Amino acid sequence: MKVDIRIAVTDGWIDTPDGIKHYIFGFVDITGVPEAEIFNYCGKAELMAPPLVFIVGDEVYLTLTNIGTPTRPDLDDPHTIHYHGFPNQIAFYDGVPEPSIAVPVGRNFTYYYKPLNPGTYMYHCHQEPVEHIQMGMTGPLIVRPADYDPDYPEYKTAYGHGTGTEFDREFYIFLSELDCHIHDLIAKVQDPDWTEYKPTYWLINGRSYPDTITNPTPCCLQQQPWSALIRANAGEKVLLRFVNLGFQQHALQLPGTVFKIIGMDAMRPLGRNGEDLSFFKNVVYISPGQSTDAIFTVPDPFQGQAGFPVVLSLYNRNLNKNYTAGMVPGGMISQVHIYPPGTLPPQTAPNQ
Repeated sequence: MKVDIRIAVTDGWIDTPDGIKHYIFGFVDITGVPEAEIFNYCGKAELMAPPLVFIVGDEVYLTLTNIGTPTRPDLDDPHTIHYHGFPNQIAFYDGVPEPSIAVPVGRNFTYYYKPLNPGTYMYHCHQEPVEHIQMGMTGPLIVRPADYDPDYPEYKTAYGHGTGTEFDREFYIFLSELDCHIHDLIAKVQDPDWTEYKPTYWLINGRSYPDTITNPTPCCLQQQPWSALIRANAGEKVLLRFVNLGFQQHALQLPGTVFKIIGMDAMRPLGRNGEDLSFFKNVVYISPGQSTDAIFTVPDPFQGQAGFPVVLSLYNRNLNKNYTAGMVPGGMISQVHIYPPGTLPPQTAPNQ
């Protein structure tokens, strides 16, 4: 199937729970927006960037439009999209500055790709990548198997029918850090010293706790539209798509259940003869630039009885990252809200 997407590059401001605003660069979805209205999206970059969701075999045409950075009108940086982890991307569309096209302010470029392998990937700007990734030009990219069908449980899978990767609900767990000093310097037209990189905020889906569990999005988080709150019925299988596009390793834990690791870097763990080598862990360790697909079965604390939602905590086992600029709690913390069986309707999209 042909898929047409249009993404704009711009800047913006995000909020953290301590009431501070932080300057970012980023992407915003302008698919279907009339040409005369695209500059209305200047200054509306989102963190995390809009998720891209494809199906194996899709003919994907993604147009990147650079609409400029109104807070820093002096910047004339070109930008690209790098499909991180795609195994057969040709150099021309790869986004790396030397062999591919970069998009200057006021111009467009259309990337073509036909995804061949299912899994969890990511995308980011590869122009001045250290700065642009830290500033927020990062997002998740999902490729579903060719036989994916959300209306049939056996075909609602991460890696295809018969692979043991069936799930009922799925959620992005997109990990990053933010060095507020660097963001402040860039907003004030100063050069940062990257050897002094020291994060002050740790984020899930562009938010720091307790904003991670706010759902729906309050008005102050319009440029951080993705809640990290996980809601599910007891007994359901939940797929967590972990992506790390920060510069540090992270360790995520969910006491009360265990993770079945079904994919790492968009590859299923298979033996030499195709055996399923999925394995169980109680902590997901994930390095910069990696992705992990993990399924857990929601425990049933109700035993057939009605009751209020039961709450489990999902958090970074590196406890120093569960802070918001020195405040406790904060940072990489979210929650799983468990409801009695049949309470929530079927999920229609990730993170709903």
